[in-house]
Amino acid sequence: MSTLNIWNYCHFSCALCHMWLPFLLLQSNTTLAVNDAFTRAAKTQTARKRHLTHYCRTHSENPELPDKQQLGQLLVDDDENYIFCSVPKVASTTIKGILLSLRNDSDKIEKFSVHTPSLWQHMSQFNITENSKRLMTHFKFLFVREPFHRLLSAYKDKFWGSNRIYTNGFRRIIVQEFRPQDIETISTTANNVTFKEFLRYILTYPDSFISRDDHWKQYGNLCFPCVIQFDFIGHYETLNDDATYLLKLAGIDNRVVFPPIHSSRADDDFLKFYSQVPHQLIFRIGEIFKKDFEMFGYSFPRPLKELLTNYTMNTNSDSRKHE
Repeated sequence: MSTLNIWNYCHFSCALCHMWLPFLLLQSNTTLAVNDAFTRAAKTQTARKRHLTHYCRTHSENPELPDKQQLGQLLVDDDENYIFCSVPKVASTTIKGILLSLRNDSDKIEKFSVHTPSLWQHMSQFNITENSKRLMTHFKFLFVREPFHRLLSAYKDKFWGSNRIYTNGFRRIIVQEFRPQDIETISTTANNVTFKEFLRYILTYPDSFISRDDHWKQYGNLCFPCVIQFDFIGHYETLNDDATYLLKLAGIDNRVVFPPIHSSRADDDFLKFYSQVPHQLIFRIGEIFKKDFEMFGYSFPRPLKELLTNYTMNTNSDSRKHE
């Protein structure tokens, strides 16, 4: 090779280096960022599972599986080897859609609601021996949400939104209980039930038909987390990060993508609705869902804490005035 050709070759190679170097650096930085995110996610999972294990050990929860009729929210896929506890109002619609896409059931997604029972196998369909075997071999995961936000989301969806037909019977029961004179006005075109009445009914009749509905049932009665050792515990509040790590952990990140999840309208209206609820009622709801808070490390929401602090301070001030 002549001196001129060598010079031209070196000059061309350097130009290529200058052109590709920014891309290579960006790719390297992106890889490092992803690895760091997965490392943090792994530590978070370890902490969440350790916290739940400690709770279960110190609260003497029943370690045996309940009757299979109570296992309807635990979805099973023996081909993909997973068990998913589907908790309503915790992105269950999105997650179910992704799981169906693993089966290439896009035609079913278009024809049916992802919540159609016949699309899924449930642990409630199998005996205890079959379920015990699956619990040892399948990847088990669930997502949870701060309880007060989940309750409001359920109310807005099922009593206010386009799904209000779901609560026709519920609304009649609640109005009959608290405003029997208005029972004739119940219809699918009006809500008729206030958020306060919805919460009052749950508190007044904790074992009633409506109180046991899956959309506002406690996690301990849906997923039995002190009986089933879940491999992954996701939080709605960190859903995008958790879902990305879940797909990686389950080995399906090259087959499906989790769509971005935006803050729900229930989050935006949180204080607006709860400020209309008597403070004592909020306290009692907190007691009803105390286990949900403690199992998964949730704190009392700051907006409610501030609201109740002001209420307590005003109550104490009024009490001193009358002394």
